Order: sequence, then structure tokens, then C-alpha cells
Amino acid sequence: MAEDEWEKDQGVLSMRRVFAAIEMRQNELLGRLNIHWTDKGLKSARRMALHLFERTWAGAADQGVRLIEEDAADLYVLCLAKVLSTRGIAMPAGSLPGKEVVKRLMEEVR
Repeated sequence: MAEDEWEKDQGVLSMRRVFAAIEMRQNELLGRLNIHWTDKGLKSARRMALHLFERTWAGAADQGVRLIEEDAADLYVLCLAKVLSTRGIAMPAGSLPGKEVVKRLMEEVR
């Protein structure tokens, strides 16, 4: 596929929107937690969150649940929050997304 064709591919454009939304939501959460994006411990937390996100998203697809960009970003933030909470970082009240479909997906993953 030629480079300019990538810019027109709807699948590629959708994934770019997903990643942009994830980055924005991640930065919002980190800001609320006063964690700088260059924090040394954050690299491994993000890697673990990504692994959990990929498993959860795949599980959603297996169930026939289609996530829009905002839902995918919320799912990633919940995954990152879960990882950070296992490291003793408390989430401020109201800092996590509350959409039921996304919360249900997180509850189903172990």
C-alpha cells in the first residue's frame, strides 16, 4: 500500500483516532495523579496496562462488543488505573471513566 493510501484507509484512520484518544485520556489521568509522563516506573506500568488492554479488547471482540474510540480510550485508562493501583497509587474520586460497557469488560478480565 502506497504511503498516501494509508491516509485514506478507514481502519488505519480509526486506529490513529483510538491511539490519540488513549494518549489524551492517559495524560489526563497522569495529570490528576501528579505523575509526569517521563516517570521511570511508568514505563513498566504502561506496558502491563497495554497487555491488559489488548486482552480485554480481544475479549470484547470475541463477545461481539464493538468499542468506539472513546470506549477504547476509557478501557485503556481503566487498565492503567488497575495497574497503578496494584502499585499503591490511589485513584482520586471521579477520575475514572464510568461507562457501563467498559466497566463490565474490566470486571470480566482477570
